[in-house]
Amino acid sequence: MKKRTYGISALSGIMAVYMALLFGCATMPREADLEESLRTAADGYWKLRLDEKFEDTYKMENDQGLPPFEKYRDLARAMNKIRITSISVKEVKINGDKGDVDLEWSYMLPNISKPFHQTIKDEWLFRGGKWRHAAQMR
Repeated sequence: MKKRTYGISALSGIMAVYMALLFGCATMPREADLEESLRTAADGYWKLRLDEKFEDTYKMENDQGLPPFEKYRDLARAMNKIRITSISVKEVKINGDKGDVDLEWSYMLPNISKPFHQTIKDEWLFRGGKWRHAAQMR
């Protein structure tokens, strides 16, 4: 009778460990998957911003400290006075639930015929299984 109790206990323990690993892996994506999903999110976000689809980008923002949509839209439109001619994701770095995206962009300023090129760091947060843009609009 003791052998059977030991067998059931061992089986229960093995199943508990298996379930913990299964659910633990299901909730935390692999780093390569996180990098690819961040690259896709950042690329999509900036295409929407360039197309002035501010309702869609607003939904992609981290909502902590985010201004009301009307203020967000007005700030985003003001920033779009700089004519961005190209933007691309160059590098993605993951650190826990935070992501940094290096963006290379070219832009034109009013009354200046020469384009400017710059690399900027764009910050993102992984929340609720999705990447959220860390808006700097306050």
